[in-house]
Amino acid sequence: MTDFVVPLLAGADVWVGKPLRPRDRDEWASALGAASLPDVNFWRLRRAQLLTAQPELPDPDVDELSLWIGLHNLLVFEHPDRARVWAREITWRRLEGATRTLLTLPSPEDTPTLVARHLSVGAFIDLLRAEVIVATPIGEVRLPALESGRRFLRGASGPGREQSVPWLPQPHAPEVERLIEDALRSSPLTCLLRPTLAPGGWSPLLAAELLLQRPWARAVCHAWATQKDWMLTGGAVMSALLPSLPRLGGSPPPAGTLDSGTRPALPEAGAPLALPGAVVPCDPQALGAIVGALIHLHLLKVLELDTRVGLALGSREPGVLAFLALPLLLPHLSSELGEPVPAVAQDATSAPVVRRWTEYVDHLAELVPRSVVENLLATLVGRIVKPA
Repeated sequence: MTDFVVPLLAGADVWVGKPLRPRDRDEWASALGAASLPDVNFWRLRRAQLLTAQPELPDPDVDELSLWIGLHNLLVFEHPDRARVWAREITWRRLEGATRTLLTLPSPEDTPTLVARHLSVGAFIDLLRAEVIVATPIGEVRLPALESGRRFLRGASGPGREQSVPWLPQPHAPEVERLIEDALRSSPLTCLLRPTLAPGGWSPLLAAELLLQRPWARAVCHAWATQKDWMLTGGAVMSALLPSLPRLGGSPPPAGTLDSGTRPALPEAGAPLALPGAVVPCDPQALGAIVGALIHLHLLKVLELDTRVGLALGSREPGVLAFLALPLLLPHLSSELGEPVPAVAQDATSAPVVRRWTEYVDHLAELVPRSVVENLLATLVGRIVKPA
């Protein structure tokens, strides 16, 4: 198994062998431990240090071994030579069922386990596939960069070239399409870092405890900021969060609430949800950590001069609009979350930042529909800020 895990974590060429089953996991479980897997633990640590300087990681356990085997089997279904393997359809269905069992893991109980899950799943979704591109009279043909592709290349009329392409966005075998969601669901941190890939039913609250720790909150915010379309990233997080927010008070706040600083009422029993979807219980600290991180993402993009918010308003997605509305809630949230640029830290060097941030928030107030802000006042603010 280390022949698969080590190159996966190290970013090297991953070679796929025969399908593995739960009984293989049971046989290998006795070999788990930091002392018995030095190469695996070295690359686990190196990969975790890409996120934060001093990560805390547990020793590999049976759940992580199950995850490795499940990810290996996902690539078995994608192997270019699969058609040459004689097997009945029922055999592949049984393998799919066994792989789903391996990928169905209990929710991580602490931050180290959250991180350990992400190391493998994060490396998996970043895999590249080597292809040979062959020119033919009817156009270009893409083939796997294996011996079968090279045989075709030798018979082609023109030269070919090799290219690496991201594996995840490519078309997949039906089994892989069904199982990728199970792989992503096993790693809430991967979904938090790449929320646009998260399966249905995921919620950022599943990894909120990690955002309560400053080094990890910083790592997550900067990972969001590196995404090409950061507004969709923030919108995906909010879309997954909104179903867990029952309406407070049963009706929107009266006109003028946005400027008055009054706090919404407590939730009424049986109040409708903001959006249909997965409902994950939350506490004020966890919710505040998520909202604070999303507002910090706004600040990072202001610092980068990369805020082109007018483009996002072409989308009427509730999650994107809710994400863009978050900075407008700061007058109500600052007592709990603080200010993006604290007053005590403001000096001559920070004045340009304060000015750009103020201009950005004013611009958002002109673009974001007022109803979106009022809905967040009725569903979100009162769950973070205690009523007076």
